[in-house]
Amino acid sequence: MLRRLASLILCGSLATLGSACATKSFVQKQVGATESKLTRQMTATETNLTERAELQETKLRETADRTGESRLAIDAADQRLNGLDMRVGEVGTLASGAKARADQATVAAHDAEARLSQRFASRNTYRLLDTKAVYFNSGQTEIRSQDVNELEAVAKALTANPSASLELQGFADSRGSDRYNRELARERVEAVMRYLVQRHGIELRQLQAISMGKVALSAGERASPEALARARRVDIRLLAPWSSWEDAQTQIDRGAREETATVVPAPPAHATIATLPAQPEPAQLPQAARVDPPAQGRLPEFLKTITLKDLGGEE
Repeated sequence: MLRRLASLILCGSLATLGSACATKSFVQKQVGATESKLTRQMTATETNLTERAELQETKLRETADRTGESRLAIDAADQRLNGLDMRVGEVGTLASGAKARADQATVAAHDAEARLSQRFASRNTYRLLDTKAVYFNSGQTEIRSQDVNELEAVAKALTANPSASLELQGFADSRGSDRYNRELARERVEAVMRYLVQRHGIELRQLQAISMGKVALSAGERASPEALARARRVDIRLLAPWSSWEDAQTQIDRGAREETATVVPAPPAHATIATLPAQPEPAQLPQAARVDPPAQGRLPEFLKTITLKDLGGEE
């Protein structure tokens, strides 16, 4: 009985031990298979990750290249924009200069129109530049030697300024009849005119003469030799149109400003015959004024207002 029990126990132990050995081998096989599977999966995953990393790196490199190209294009665009900005600035400067010149041309046109209107309005207005007198001996009409310098100065002024003119008034003293004194005064005026025309070629249109006859003595004045000598004379009045005188003064002032920028001489209060400036050339409109359409449109309208009466004629 004991032997049978022992045998059963021993057989059970052997069976259990054999079963345990079979289970360990199975487990080892299963673990090996799992490890192989995991190794293959890890290898496949690693390969996949490597490929994806390489693909991403390639894409990143391509993106970097495109970014570099884009930066170069942006830099080139910036340079072109800077060039355009410079050209736009130059065009703006030119436009500003053109506008300034246009404004100056407009001002010049208005100024020229104003000067033309003023010159036309003052065409018959004269300025007295100087007065002189030439004296004669009693009953004589010959020019005295001491008065030649006065006539030379007058002739020089008339030659220099063709627009200037002379008013000549002849006088005689109070002795003698009125008819005799008028003739004597007329001959003295004609003697002065002949001197200017024959000696210096002065045009007759620049000379206006009248015989005033005798000079009556004022109340209480005695017929002294000095008073009679003062009466035997030809008064000379030098006249010039206002426009001509203003142009001459403008040229004198401009010449003085060009000679010195610090000392500007004051214009003379009363011009003399010897210093009468030459008649300037007719003033021309500036180039900009001649091409300014508004100025051209206004000038004919202004000329339409001129009548024959304004020109000295009769309507």
